[in-house]
Amino acid sequence: KIMTAAAVIEEGKLKANSKITVPSVLNRGGSAFHDHDEHGTLRLTFAGVLAKSSNIGTIQASEKIGAKTLYSYLKKFGIAEPSGLNFPGESRGLLPALKNWSGTSFPTIAFGQGLSLNSIQATSVFATIANGGVRVEPRLVAGTTGNDGKFVEAAQSRRVEVVSPATARTVTDMLESVVSDGGTAPMARIPGYRVAGKTGTANRVDPACGCYRGYTASFIGFAPADNPQLVVSVTLQAPKRGHYGGMLGGPVFKRVMSFALQDQRIPPTG
Repeated sequence: KIMTAAAVIEEGKLKANSKITVPSVLNRGGSAFHDHDEHGTLRLTFAGVLAKSSNIGTIQASEKIGAKTLYSYLKKFGIAEPSGLNFPGESRGLLPALKNWSGTSFPTIAFGQGLSLNSIQATSVFATIANGGVRVEPRLVAGTTGNDGKFVEAAQSRRVEVVSPATARTVTDMLESVVSDGGTAPMARIPGYRVAGKTGTANRVDPACGCYRGYTASFIGFAPADNPQLVVSVTLQAPKRGHYGGMLGGPVFKRVMSFALQDQRIPPTG
């Protein structure tokens, strides 16, 4: 949903305060799409769509740019591409080639259910927004020390400008609404700091049966939102009590990020 929002804003099709009327059901490609909670017709801003994590509102927004444009942005964000870590066995994730999209591919991919990615790739999306729209490939190894004791820094990470700084700033502001009282993760708030983040709730593939069973809940965010320094990603596999990312991942994010901000001596910004 973040990548879709960034693409739509970058293309100039919607603004954070653009009004979207979200119906209770949306029919696309012969299937009926719903949000995670039943509701009547909602009148939201685009920021509200992200705050409420509305699948339907995200589909409606994505239709402003079309499948081809959305696909190009997903590739720029690094979806289904090596993350850059060069870690053995890393999955590239799955993003069907545009020519193979079915009638339901566009709507599901727009809100994140028609693709797969690993945690580093997901975290990199947030880091890209936090970094003013520039994706920097993550590094696992800072450098190496030879027998002579000389430290050689690893090669510089590849940088790709995905969206403009202005778009990244707008999306950051929208992500702050996620931890507001009206959003899906108020429990991720940290007193004294501005926090930007997003919940995730995915159907989980259980390798034991080769079927969907249980959920993967997540929360990823960065702080301070007005001067981003750190990104923290929380993923919970097959939780037993509930399955929403905000409820489960939000409190873990708060504890880890609070510790990290103090450890790195990053002052509150209010």
